[in-house]
Order: sequence, then structure tokens, then C-alpha cells
Amino acid sequence: MSAVTTIRAEAPRAMNAAQECAVLRAAVRGGAAAPAIRERLGVLLNQLDAFAETVELLGAADALGYHEQLLLAAAYFARNAEGDTDRALAATSAAVSLASNAHERAAALADRARALFRLGRTEEARAALHDALREDPGNHEACKRLTVDLLLHGEAAAALAVTDGLAAQQVGHARLFEAQATALALMGEHDAARETLRLDDFLYQDVIAAPDGWDSLAAFNDALADELLAHPAIRYERHGTASVESWRIDTLAAGDGPLARVLIEQITAVAQRHADALAGTTHPWIAAAPHQSMLKSWCVITEGSGYERWHMHPFGWMSGVYYVDVPAAVSEGADSDGCLMLGLSDRILSAEDAAAVGHHMVRPRPGLLALFPSHAYHRTFPHRAAGKRICVAFDIGPA
Repeated sequence: MSAVTTIRAEAPRAMNAAQECAVLRAAVRGGAAAPAIRERLGVLLNQLDAFAETVELLGAADALGYHEQLLLAAAYFARNAEGDTDRALAATSAAVSLASNAHERAAALADRARALFRLGRTEEARAALHDALREDPGNHEACKRLTVDLLLHGEAAAALAVTDGLAAQQVGHARLFEAQATALALMGEHDAARETLRLDDFLYQDVIAAPDGWDSLAAFNDALADELLAHPAIRYERHGTASVESWRIDTLAAGDGPLARVLIEQITAVAQRHADALAGTTHPWIAAAPHQSMLKSWCVITEGSGYERWHMHPFGWMSGVYYVDVPAAVSEGADSDGCLMLGLSDRILSAEDAAAVGHHMVRPRPGLLALFPSHAYHRTFPHRAAGKRICVAFDIGPA
């Protein structure tokens, strides 16, 4: 029986985003304004939440390319100052005209729809999203924006028709599966929604073995926690993430982090065994597994009041979390404080519909690894304890 997917870890990088950004800033100040340099700097500035600097870099530049127009639009969306939505609409419209293929046109149309929704031009936005999905049925953002709008307006049957139409074209991704499950739950078809998630079978939880060369997993975790807390790329929060009152390291593969890389290799091996065990299972999520996949990781650190809002991972196939350090009040507790909950969000659904589909609770403890489908919504609760909860999160998606 062939493997569901072959997983490899993201390759290490010499510099983190802030370090690379400093090098490119100096190059641009020195007169190196080649489009490729300018574009890469725009990517990094947006990643570092330096949206005003992205606008300064690209807003007055001549002859922006396709990708630069979308980077500029993303900065306008995030900055959200007066007039920025109109500016984002202009940038995304320019990107549509600059697109060189159907994939690029779909991405630009999906972003253009975002601006149109903000401006209250709902029917135009929906039309742009339908156009995007005709250009590229696999476009995640177009699927998300169209189905979310339909669901928010109570049009669950229309949202399900969108996802079923895409599935008939052999499209399968996290946004599609999540929208299917939410639409089914909104229509009262709780068993079908539960089968779309199928967390009873697909949620994996176990404590990993101590890495080679370590006497105990506890000793490894202690050393890893010290490495993560001293990481040069640690930052407080980030625009567009689900994290609240949390510290994070955006890319563990970047910069110096030898113990993090040991952990990532071990997680990759466990995830591969879990994926192999799923071979032969009949489910759309299994059928949608990428042939070759890559594990990309980050770190989230919370004190007592920090938590994660309801979210899912749109560009992953399988996602997961490893707990490096957890306050004893959480690991030995009996309530939801500090725990991870998976299921469907009550953002669109009523609490009753979400509960009818069901939730799964994961109680963190040091050394625990949890794996789950990327389309499963999840959230965490503040742990309200002394000390820090340190975890490494990751997505396994197309390589």
C-alpha cells in the first residue's frame, strides 16, 4: 500500500526575518532597488508588521509588478488607515491586470474581493470570487471568502453547493473541508459534519520518546525551553494570527536553534508514522494529502492571560502541537484552563450546533504531541497560572 504522504522538515535557514530584513534595507538604501530585492523586502516587512514601511517602499515606486501590487494591498489592508481600502482595491485591480496566468488572476481576484467586501460592495465581491474559482478552483482564499460570506448570511445550502462543486473537480483543502463541516452543521446535519472532521479517528495524542543522547525527555524539554526563551527572533504577538497576549517565534527553521531542529526531526518522524497508519482509510481528507509535504514550525509562549482564538490552518493538510513546558496546574488540572479544544467554531454556528457536532479536549503536559487535520477549528484557554506554557506548533502541507 502506498504512503499517504512523504513528510520532510523545512530546511534550516541562516537568518531570521529581522536579520534578512536589515540586510535588504541596507541594500535598498545603498541604491539596490532591483524589483526582486524590493519584492523580498516587502514580504519581510509585512511579516514583521512594518506595514507603514511597506507602503513607503512600494506606494511611491514606479511600475510595480504583480507580486508587489499584492504586497502593497496586504499592507493597506493591515494598516487600515482612512482611504486604505480604496488604495487596496486599486492595487488588487492592478494585480488582476498584471496576472500572467489563471493561478495569479485567481489570487488577485480573491484579494480584490476582500476590498470590495470592506467597501460594502457584496455582490461585486461575490462575483469576483466566483470568477476566481473559475480561473483556479483550488484557490483557498476565494473558497474561504465566498463560503464565509454565504454562511454569515445564513446561506448554508449555497455554501455547500460551492464546496461540493469544487470537490467534484477533485479539489480538497482545509478551507473547503471546514466550510463543508460548518455548512452541514448549520443545516442541522450534525452527523455529516462530525464525519467531515472525524476527530475520533484522526486526532493523535502521545508523549514522544527522549531524543537520542538525552537521559530523559524532561531534561531535553528544559534545555529546549531555555533555547526558545533566548531565541533572537522572539517577538510579542503578530498581526493576523490567532494569538492573544502571546510571544512567538515565527520560523523555527531560521537562525540558530539546534535543539529545536532535533525536536522538529523527531516530530517529522512521528507524523510520518501517523500518516502511514492512515493509508487505506477512506475519507476526503486522506485523499487530499499532498504526495510530498513539508513540516513548517513556529513557537508560541503564553503566560497566564494568553490564549489562541478559534482558528484553523488553511494552508496545512495536517497540523499539530508539541508541549515543551506546561504549568502543573494545567497538566494536573480538571477544568479547561490551558487546554486545547478542537471542533467547530461558534463564530458562525450557534453554541448548540457546535456542541452537537462535538468538541475534543486535549490536556497539555510536557512532552505531549498532538496531531489533527488542518481543517479542524481549535482554540486554547488562558491557563491563569504562574509560569509559561511553551509549545511548538506546525503545519504539514504541500512541499
